[in-house]
Amino acid sequence: MSQLLYLFTQNYFIPHGHCYLWKPGLLSLHVISDTLVAVAYYSIPITLFTFVQRRQDLPFNWIFLLFAAFIVACGTTHLMEVWTLWYPTYWLSGIIKAITAVVSAYTAVCLVHLIPKALALPSPAQLEAANRELQQQMTERQQAEAALRKTHDDLEIRVRERTADLAAANEALLAQIGERQRAEFALQEITMLQQAILDSANYTIISTTVDGTIRTFNAAAERWLGYRADEVVDKTTPVIIHDHLEIVQRAQEISQELSITIEPGFEVFVAKARRGEIDEREWSYIRKDGSRFPILLSVTALRDAENNITGFLGIGRDITDIKQKEEELRRQNLRSQLFAEVTLKIRQSLQIEDILQTTVTEVQRILQADRVLIFGLNPDGSGRVVQESVFPGWQVTLGQDIYDPCFQEVYLDKYREGQITAINDVYDGSILPCYVEFLQQFSVKANLVVPIFVRKNLWGLLIAHQCSGARYWTNFELTLLKHLADQIGIALSQAQLLEQEMIQRQELLHSQLELRAMSNALESAVEGISQLDTQGNYVKVNPAYASMIGYQPEELIGSNWQFSIHPEDREKVSAAYQRMLVNGKVEIEARAIRKDGSIFDKQVVMVKAFNPQQQFIGHYCFMKDISDRREVERLKDEFVSVVSHELRTPLTSISGALDLLASGILQSQPQEAQRMLNIAANNTDRLVRLINDILDIERIESGKIQMTKQICNVADLMIESVEVIEEMAELAEVKISVSPLVAQIWADGDRIIQVFTNLLSNAIKYSPPGSTVWLSAEIQENNEEFSPSRHILFKVQDQGRGIPADKIESIFERFQQVDASDSRQKGGTGLGLAICRSILQHHNGQIWAESILGQGSTFFFTLPVLPCQSHIIHLDEGAPLILQCDDDPDIRSVVQAMLQRQGYRVLAVASGQEAVEMAVQQHPAVILLNLMMPGMDGWETLAVLKQQIDTQNIPVIILSGLFPDSSQIPADISDWIVKPPNLKLLCQALEKALARQNQSLKVLIVEDDRDLAQVLIAMFNRHGIETFYAQTGREALQVSQNIIPDLLVLDLGLPECDGFAVVDWLRQHNSLCRVPLVVYTARDLDENDRQRLKLGQTIYLTKGRITPQEFEQRVINLLNRIVHPTPNS
Repeated sequence: MSQLLYLFTQNYFIPHGHCYLWKPGLLSLHVISDTLVAVAYYSIPITLFTFVQRRQDLPFNWIFLLFAAFIVACGTTHLMEVWTLWYPTYWLSGIIKAITAVVSAYTAVCLVHLIPKALALPSPAQLEAANRELQQQMTERQQAEAALRKTHDDLEIRVRERTADLAAANEALLAQIGERQRAEFALQEITMLQQAILDSANYTIISTTVDGTIRTFNAAAERWLGYRADEVVDKTTPVIIHDHLEIVQRAQEISQELSITIEPGFEVFVAKARRGEIDEREWSYIRKDGSRFPILLSVTALRDAENNITGFLGIGRDITDIKQKEEELRRQNLRSQLFAEVTLKIRQSLQIEDILQTTVTEVQRILQADRVLIFGLNPDGSGRVVQESVFPGWQVTLGQDIYDPCFQEVYLDKYREGQITAINDVYDGSILPCYVEFLQQFSVKANLVVPIFVRKNLWGLLIAHQCSGARYWTNFELTLLKHLADQIGIALSQAQLLEQEMIQRQELLHSQLELRAMSNALESAVEGISQLDTQGNYVKVNPAYASMIGYQPEELIGSNWQFSIHPEDREKVSAAYQRMLVNGKVEIEARAIRKDGSIFDKQVVMVKAFNPQQQFIGHYCFMKDISDRREVERLKDEFVSVVSHELRTPLTSISGALDLLASGILQSQPQEAQRMLNIAANNTDRLVRLINDILDIERIESGKIQMTKQICNVADLMIESVEVIEEMAELAEVKISVSPLVAQIWADGDRIIQVFTNLLSNAIKYSPPGSTVWLSAEIQENNEEFSPSRHILFKVQDQGRGIPADKIESIFERFQQVDASDSRQKGGTGLGLAICRSILQHHNGQIWAESILGQGSTFFFTLPVLPCQSHIIHLDEGAPLILQCDDDPDIRSVVQAMLQRQGYRVLAVASGQEAVEMAVQQHPAVILLNLMMPGMDGWETLAVLKQQIDTQNIPVIILSGLFPDSSQIPADISDWIVKPPNLKLLCQALEKALARQNQSLKVLIVEDDRDLAQVLIAMFNRHGIETFYAQTGREALQVSQNIIPDLLVLDLGLPECDGFAVVDWLRQHNSLCRVPLVVYTARDLDENDRQRLKLGQTIYLTKGRITPQEFEQRVINLLNRIVHPTPNS
């Protein structure tokens, strides 16, 4: 503020007119006035400039600009008036005023000259009239312009339309030109394509004029016919390539067809084409060289746009291949008809002899061969002519045994591979000289040989011989014999297949019955199933589920699952439910509470449940009562304890006894050493029985053991079972009473004996000393003879302590005993009765027991009995023949049954005279002789036998009720058996008598267990038999190359090369393929295994299931059959 006051002080002011004296009020008046004037002056030019800018059409707008300059100059003077109040700049002020004066003067002068012009300006009325006139002119001008624009637009439209028409016409012209060019190009291409087609087509394409002159002759026609196009085009007609006889024949045919006369010539080909038809038929084309071939010729007419015929076109296709195929098809039909006729004749008979005779007769009739035969082959290449058809005058070979080493070495393997041999001329050098020499024996000049296979095995050969001269065998003849050989193979296997089919039908029926029974069992043993919602409430419950917990299904619907769970297990089940929600499924075992409050163990499977929209709606619960399983587990634990004890106890006894013997402590105590051996042997048997029981029950129930069923004599089974158990009864001071039943059953004899011995041993173990065990049997049947329900009821009765009523059913379950202490006191595992039940179930039998405590028990079991017509005993024809002489018919029957059961053939006679006669005729291996007989007694009979050359070397065993007196026993008596005969002693005596003739036998033992091999070697050495040992399959093959054993004892589980491979190798060698074989293995063999292992006479023994004594007896019997073959063998 002070600065502002300072500004208006008088220090800088210079006296100026009336302002010589300083008066601030007056000064302010001048400042404000001059300032406002200056502002007004400056705003006026701005308005003028804006006006001039907007009205560029004014004729004197410069005056406005000049006036604006004047006004600006005036305003500036007033602004300078304010400035000069403070700063005395008079010169500047004067200069500005001078400029203002110049501008003002110039403006005044200009205005003088402008006044006339301004006066000349129209008045507002004039301007308004002029404006109206101008407006009218403008309207007329606008109308004229609109009319002009319309005219212009119409003209432009017409121009555009005309231009478009011209452009369209031009484009159409261009298109026509392009199309014509393309058409010309396409025509060129089509022409070239047609020419290429004509040249490359695999057809003869020949066109002619109306009169038949050839116009075109394509490349195929040139190739096929041998003419060049230039040789025939425009020079000849197609008649030159046709057979004149065919043309004449066709002329006659078409004349009849069209009912007009057609002369032989070109018109024959085109007569139908002239009528608008296509003439297609087969012709023969004749080449330039004169050869011919068949064609299928199609002739059509060529016409122009007016449908006038301009020529003809003939297209020919070579049908040589088709004709050949038709001929081959005709021949095939003839061949098939011939095959069918011969096959029908073969199949009309089921007799092999008739089939083979029909085959050779028909083949000879068709082939007209001099000899047609069927040759049955043996594995070594030898064989026999089993059927033949031969023209008179040529050698007959029917029934001849033929062996040709050359054939065996060269051709046998080829025939095994299915190869066919066709020799057109045996002398053309294509076959070996040795085979030529062989064929010369039968005057063969040419032969055709086709192998006959039966189930992929080479059975024999179908052979055609031409003896009159060489002959070329055609494919038809080869095919015919191959087809008939296949039919023979089918016929030969038909009988086997029929038999197998019958067996399979029986097995299928049995399987269907089992499946039906199983299905019924599954239907009645449904698990408990329920559905629960997300809250754990029952939604659905099946009857089995509700029954398990003692409720009706409707009682459970809507209730929560927790009430049926034991309180202590609810937390565990809830945790399992949570796991189920995560994993989708869970399995758990828990205790459940029934409605009556009883508790049982259950197994539960919970599975998440979803609706069709895959929304979680709860879960399914599958429940199974596992109380029985828990009980079985308890029994198993108890069984394991028993087995552990039963295993360790005999092992301890065996180990202790053998350790004492091995240490040499008992060398000076032979009786004690023998007692130790007895202990070891008895405990070994005990251990074997235990292991066999455990293995038997598992294998039988799982079906891994096949029952080898055959016709068995019930009396033999009962007697042998008693003999097996007799020693045990003697030690227990128990008497066995047996009442044999004469009947036949279809059974596995060894397994039925196992049932008998199990029941008898149990009866003996639980019977007090001095008591009796009874074994009896009786046939029970309906009124109708041979009813399917007819069966044998067996009884084993003891006088033991009896069985409690609550145990009478459970004793047949596995691991069940009346008391676990029985196993420690009496021995056993609780498996014997379960094994018996399983064996009998496999024989369609039943077993049960009745008992009174303190009085004893009776065990019953049943087996189906065979009808009387089936009472046939099948004995091995190679078994040793025993001649039995005894006047007592009962003794003869009993001894005969005993020996037949052991595999011997028995010839029984009632007098000494008959014995001498039969010994001379049959030459038995051993004679069993009774001494006290009417007429010729035993001593007299013995003397006669020893005097005759034919019988003096036959071993004689005395079987008498008399005890031997050493002073009366002749040296040539083999042994003496006192009646009643003990089977064991009798068999030992027979084996000893037969073994004296086995001194030169060689046995090869193939066993990887050296200890077992030493036992077997010792056994054979006792019989004076030479043994050879191989520990591996490879060693067995090496030993077999050095010696030919009389018997092979073979284990299967061998290192390097197993038993199956050994047998396969032996089969390939003629000298070894029929070696008798004993397969001695721990493996259970099925029927396929047995077929693979069969060599010569073959028996199959299972380790652990047959005692050493039984093994020795079976093997020595086999050796005896080898040493003493039947007269017919």
